[in-house]
Amino acid sequence: MRRLLLLLLTCALLPLTAVTAVASAGPPRPALDGLRIGYLPAGVGASTDFAYDYDDVGFVSRVWESRTTTGWRFDLTVDVLRGDRLSTPRRLHDWLVDYQDRPAGEARYVPTHVHGRPGWVSGDEVFWLVRPGLAVLVRLDTARWPHRELLRVARAVNDVSS
Repeated sequence: MRRLLLLLLTCALLPLTAVTAVASAGPPRPALDGLRIGYLPAGVGASTDFAYDYDDVGFVSRVWESRTTTGWRFDLTVDVLRGDRLSTPRRLHDWLVDYQDRPAGEARYVPTHVHGRPGWVSGDEVFWLVRPGLAVLVRLDTARWPHRELLRVARAVNDVSS
């Protein structure tokens, strides 16, 4: 319910906020807020970039969607999160789990490492702390792509800003 309310509130406020959206149907654009996305699963659709803030955390997101006969469906999302509250792996975990407000049975977060950095993986997403104040969240439609593709995308996201 909280996620639905947050989504509705976000949609209502979009015209009032500084949200940037740029669509692309051409070849993948690898750079996203200082991070290079080096791999995309075959068959992902067009991408759109968004920038927004929530609870003192800045998000820069790239969302891939495929056209269907009834509209669009989600394929893949890569989110770059920046904020002082993301200072440790535990603070990232606690903040993001609270932000997403997923039902307890929907996501079981298991500790993992991406590029040697601490993170968590669940059925359809993986997130990790790149460094204090910078985190990445990757979500994939695992009904259409195998879980290994989620991990392959995550391992291909590299910080090129430093």
